[in-house]
Amino acid sequence: MRVIAGKFHGLPLKPVPGRNTRPTGAKVKESIYNILAAHCSQMHYGLDLFAGTGALGIEAVSRGLEQMYLVDKNYTAIKTIQANIQKTHAPAAFILWKMTAQQALDKLNTLATPLDLLILDPPYAMHVNLDIIRQCVQQQLLAPHAFIIIETNYDLSQQRPSNFSCIASKKYGQTFVEIWRFEGE
Repeated sequence: MRVIAGKFHGLPLKPVPGRNTRPTGAKVKESIYNILAAHCSQMHYGLDLFAGTGALGIEAVSRGLEQMYLVDKNYTAIKTIQANIQKTHAPAAFILWKMTAQQALDKLNTLATPLDLLILDPPYAMHVNLDIIRQCVQQQLLAPHAFIIIETNYDLSQQRPSNFSCIASKKYGQTFVEIWRFEGE
């Protein structure tokens, strides 16, 4: 597992030990960020709520995102993310929180930091909860035209809220990836 492009190009990243964390494949990750690059020029803040290895967030920073909040509640995942952040030699670009997704949203709400990028790639057994997205809108956590990357093992296209447009929807084997853009309340 490596960083695909940007200032950390080629950097090897550690996987989370065991079989409970499923890292995003290189082909999928490259496709996601190529699509984003075609639709936006600059992003400041991002949030990966189920960070796992931190690979998706590290890729975003490698490609120009200024600061990424990485969140996971699993101790082993947090240790892996810490090791991967250290490999970048840019620890100031990352904020790592060991907490649940809900705790992270509550904490972000107090910081008044509008997110340009939200990554939702939970364990497949824990379906994406669209209430997370609704809460981000309600608490005004999303910047105008923020992007959401959603990776699941099922098709979400019929569940997209009306205040989001779909930039891309692709299937890679058993993996569904959707990229939504926030169009306002």
